[in-house]
Amino acid sequence: MRQNLASMVMLLVTVLWAGDAVAKQPCITRQELTARSTGIVQRYHASNGETVRKGDAIIEFDSRLLRAGYKEAQAAVDAAKGNEELAADGLGRLEKLQGSEAVTAQQVAEAKIRVSQARALKRQAEAAAERVKVQLEDTTLRAEVAGRVQGLPTILGMVVQVGQSLGSIEVLNSTCSSGVQVKGN
Repeated sequence: MRQNLASMVMLLVTVLWAGDAVAKQPCITRQELTARSTGIVQRYHASNGETVRKGDAIIEFDSRLLRAGYKEAQAAVDAAKGNEELAADGLGRLEKLQGSEAVTAQQVAEAKIRVSQARALKRQAEAAAERVKVQLEDTTLRAEVAGRVQGLPTILGMVVQVGQSLGSIEVLNSTCSSGVQVKGN
């Protein structure tokens, strides 16, 4: 019986020690790198095996067309602002003359509508410019976590589609109990 008890104690110690060893295994987390915009790979800022920090640029896509589109969108915003100011000035002049017989209530009402329309067009132009700006920001794929880059394709000029996997970043965390964990973005 004493021998059985000693064997059970040894078994328990072994299990506890093994469990502690499993709990202290390093845990590798993977952050998948996926394209957020369609484009052509123009430049690699990191290479396979290289360590990156959160926020570091990894891949840059050709953004010439989007930059041109952003300039066009900004020009549309400027034009819309000018139209809004012009409509507001016209309304102001009509409102000053409203008490006289030179201006009808209908003319003032129409001027107010023109101001409202000009404001709406300005907001639409601003929203369009913001959409292009977001697309432009997506032409640089950045690290969302610090770690080691793995599995990058290395073909300059490669066409990439939205959602396409472009490798991963492996992060070595201090410890975890289940071994390897995989996370997406």
